[in-house]
Amino acid sequence: MKKLILLTLALIVASCQSSNTVSEEDSQTFEKNVQTLKDTWIQGYEQENFDQAISFMADSIQWHAPAGGSIGIESLKESVKYWLDNFEDISFTEGEGLPGTDTGFWGGNTYPASEAMAGPNNVRMYGTWRMTNSTTGKSASVKSYVVLSFNDDGKVHSVTEYGYYGNVGETFE
Repeated sequence: MKKLILLTLALIVASCQSSNTVSEEDSQTFEKNVQTLKDTWIQGYEQENFDQAISFMADSIQWHAPAGGSIGIESLKESVKYWLDNFEDISFTEGEGLPGTDTGFWGGNTYPASEAMAGPNNVRMYGTWRMTNSTTGKSASVKSYVVLSFNDDGKVHSVTEYGYYGNVGETFE
């Protein structure tokens, strides 16, 4: 009887603990979203292809910039054009600077436990952008952290970006 009570208690405790498993469907959605960013935004900049670089953006996108404020699709298109017109050799190194890993794309969170989520449509992207000013030949790099939210159509509708771009401006001097 004592063993039965202990076994029952163990099963109750085990069933009350949260599961750290992610569904196969969510995992595939997350991987698809990451691949979308690599194939469009990153590759578009690296290959100097405007249409490719903006193709991941929803028409309703709101981009919350490091300096504050937010902009929509038309201003983002102007921004991408500016970068492609003024810089070359643009590259992104995934995960650079993260301790203990070179993985630059993350989703979901475990802590705080009261806010834990595993949704595959919120992607955190960490890494370093590098570029060379097309006129002066001066190079710059930016450590970047971006939170991107995908909609049901596989497009990004919301972005919050963190990074310091001061050394990019210095390439014009």
